[in-house]
Order: sequence, then structure tokens, then C-alpha cells
Amino acid sequence: MYRTKKEMIYQTLKEEILNGQYEFGEKLVISRLAIRFESSEIPVREAISQLDSDKLIEFKPHVGAVVSTLSSKDIQEIFELRVELEGLATRLAVEGLKEDHLVELREILDDSVVAFGEKNYSEYESLNVKFHNKIYSACNNQLLIRTIDDLWANTKRYPSLFKGNDEHIQASVEEHELIYNALLEKDSILAESYMIKHKTRAGREILRRNQRDYYDKINSLIPNHSR
Repeated sequence: MYRTKKEMIYQTLKEEILNGQYEFGEKLVISRLAIRFESSEIPVREAISQLDSDKLIEFKPHVGAVVSTLSSKDIQEIFELRVELEGLATRLAVEGLKEDHLVELREILDDSVVAFGEKNYSEYESLNVKFHNKIYSACNNQLLIRTIDDLWANTKRYPSLFKGNDEHIQASVEEHELIYNALLEKDSILAESYMIKHKTRAGREILRRNQRDYYDKINSLIPNHSR
């Protein structure tokens, strides 16, 4: 499928921002991006304007375009939606989950335990996403799935829930088992309830880690003699 230069630059930068390849507040220098993408500055400016509409970048006086920050309020609002929508998707998925889906979910859970035991945090994180996506894919509501995907798109922009966070992973493993067993029993209300509790706790943990990282960053900017 043909894409204009502006569309190519926009999609590339959007994916990089959502994948956490840019720091919050990092400046996007138009001239450097034009060189990188072997284009004039016009399509770069157009791409950045579209990123501004997506709230992925913002313009600061005397600075220019910088990658926007996800505040604690932003994260709270995202999770308020995620808790409700992912709970709903889980409830709706119960009737659509076939035997092969349940077998795959069991395999994902077993692989997750192995990854946790090996302290392979990136693998556990990947399996966590796979577990949730496998459930939601059976809900038979494509708009709901797309909306959840859009909310999940910001996941890599805030601190990882799993890296070095064994206490949280242990709780996550246990909650996944509860959700799985409810799905196995075809108990849609119980499965929804467990998912809501699971996502609520995850939201609180992300807020805690985000605030901790914020204050760590502030402290790192204070000279040693002032501490």
C-alpha cells in the first residue's frame, strides 16, 4: 500500500513514541528528522502536527515540539476506562472461548510461571499481553477490542509493571489463575469481577511506580551538596 512521505514519517514516529523509544519531554528536531527520513522539512512538520493532534507531542515556547508526558492523571483516566472495558470484554468472551482457546490460555499461564521463575521479565510481560489478548479476541465485539488496543498503546510509555517487580508478578500469576478458572467454569460474572480487580490493582501499581520514577528523576537533578 502506497504511503506519502508524511504518512511514513508520522507512522514511524508514532510507533517509536508509543514503544517508549523517546523520553518524556524529549525534543523532536525537525531538521534532524528531515535528514533521517531523507525528506524536506515540510512532511516532517505535517507529521509532527498530526502527532500533536494525537496528544503524543506538544509545543513548548522557545523549545518547539517535545514528546508529551503521561501524568498521573492521564494514567488514572486510562485505567478507569481499561478496568471497565477489559472487564466487559472478559464477560463477553466467555461464550466465545472454545476448547482450543482454553488450551492455549493454559499454555500461556504455564509459560508465564517458567518465565517468572527464570526472572525473564520481558518474556513475562510479553506473555501477559498474550494472555489478555487471547481472552479479549473471543468477545465478538471488534469496536471494543480496538478501543482496548488503543488504550493499551500507551503501555510502553510508562514504567514497566514487571521489571524487577517480583511481588507484583506473583500477585499477577495468582490473579490470572483465578480468571482462567472462572473462564473454564463458564462463569462470566465471576470472570469479569476477577478481571476488574486485576486491572484495578495494576492501575494502582503503575501510578505508584510512575510517581516513584518522577521523584527519583527530580532527586537526580539536585546537586549532592544540596541534599
